[in-house]
Amino acid sequence: METKRDLEAKARDLIGTNPDVALKIYRKMWETYPQEFNEWDAFYSIKAMREAKFTDLNWANELAEKFKTKIIGNIYGWLIFDKCVKGKSELEIIANEKFIQNLINISPQKNQKENNSIPCPTTISILKLCDAHAKNQFNARKINELLSGLDYNFLSDKPKIIDTQERGKVELLSDLEKYFILKTKALLKLKEFDKCIEYCNKGLALIKNFHCNNDFWLKRRIALSEYGLGNYEKSEKLLKELLESKEGYDKWFLYMEISKVYLKQGNFEKAWKYAVDATFYGNEPHFLIELYLIQSRILYKLNRASEGRIIAELIAAILKEQKWKEKDKYSKLFAFYKIDKTKVPPFSELIKQAKILWQKERYGNKPKSKGIIISIHKNGKIGRIKDENNDVIEFHKKNFVNKMKSIENLKGATVEFYKMQSYDGKNIAECIVIIKEPPTPNSNNLIGKIFEGIVKNVTDFGIFIHIQGLSDGLLHKNSLPNNLKNNFKEVFTRGKKVNVKVERITEKGIQLILADNV
Repeated sequence: METKRDLEAKARDLIGTNPDVALKIYRKMWETYPQEFNEWDAFYSIKAMREAKFTDLNWANELAEKFKTKIIGNIYGWLIFDKCVKGKSELEIIANEKFIQNLINISPQKNQKENNSIPCPTTISILKLCDAHAKNQFNARKINELLSGLDYNFLSDKPKIIDTQERGKVELLSDLEKYFILKTKALLKLKEFDKCIEYCNKGLALIKNFHCNNDFWLKRRIALSEYGLGNYEKSEKLLKELLESKEGYDKWFLYMEISKVYLKQGNFEKAWKYAVDATFYGNEPHFLIELYLIQSRILYKLNRASEGRIIAELIAAILKEQKWKEKDKYSKLFAFYKIDKTKVPPFSELIKQAKILWQKERYGNKPKSKGIIISIHKNGKIGRIKDENNDVIEFHKKNFVNKMKSIENLKGATVEFYKMQSYDGKNIAECIVIIKEPPTPNSNNLIGKIFEGIVKNVTDFGIFIHIQGLSDGLLHKNSLPNNLKNNFKEVFTRGKKVNVKVERITEKGIQLILADNV
């Protein structure tokens, strides 16, 4: 029979070349010589597991629990990271949750605040598990439980830098920032309002450089927690401060949240005003269904039940169109207004009625202005209008009455709109309607002219080129020089600038040729 020393020598020699066999030998040692199996045997067993294809994590956990030393805890932490976290999907990470969560007890968190040059497997793994629980259905209870096992005083406040092909170096949240963002969101969802305020204030005090406007989100959670505690005046004050900031002026949900405060206070006129404003800053109707629920309740309080019924029917039409499950709060609303969900008018009809109501409330008897679009930003989302008084008014793509797929070719169009003011006093255009299309360039004058264009899309038959002020043109592959016909997809990448000449204009659009060699 082989002695423990024989088995030990054989296993160590195999760790680097055949870790699976080495692991079997260590397992034999564990079962045959349980009293003599020591800390270093456990260390090398776990080391072999990191390299092996087949690993018994339950046995690894048993070893780590028995030999609770710093060296065992550290290598066990990296084993769990390797096998349960690294390169794994969110579902795979959650499936290994019991091993990851137990790292708190076995592989103590390192103080990364003092030294973040050496990564901490426990910190990385716990935060990755939190990320997994934050996807899709945000599991507030589990995230709060996991983060309670970490000491935020040990977390690094240094942002992480990654290299990307498209954007180059990108700066990501530090571990400290991620901790407070996840923790406070979980506490708010769990309605632990006092703790949420406490941790938001800690985050605001400790984090020096925020990313993705995260300081805004922490301040908002304080305001919502004050609302949850019944401190409505304080909540109103904090929400309005956020609304008046650059980050908050166009965030529809702030208007909705202020509306809810006024509704609680019984100030229905102000509640309605902010609820209407939220509609104009919001996006697609199905994302605003919670707002519509509040509006229907406010309208009833204002003795405007017939209008409240239109909004309630709109909610029913959205649920039907999206095939969403009906929540109790919507069922109660439909019962209150005596709405038969199977007989509500089509969504398209109801949204038109609702828009007429919202526009009347927001603009009242305000006269419409007229002007000409004088510029479109290269991002294709914003532009400027010069009105009849030669004032320049900014606008956003979403402010057109009719949904616009693109505004890139609208320079020169005559429009009608309501002139409003943004949070910083700038004139902005809302409820924009095109009353005259931009002048069409004379086709004969375009032929033979050279323009600088930008590659917009590449297909099997050619390249679509965007030319500022004109419709997109087609540079057909058959018109390319012979040396480019076979590899034009590699040469003409999206966003590349290229000089083109207008060859002819047909019913299909502008046909282009190269004006110079690429």
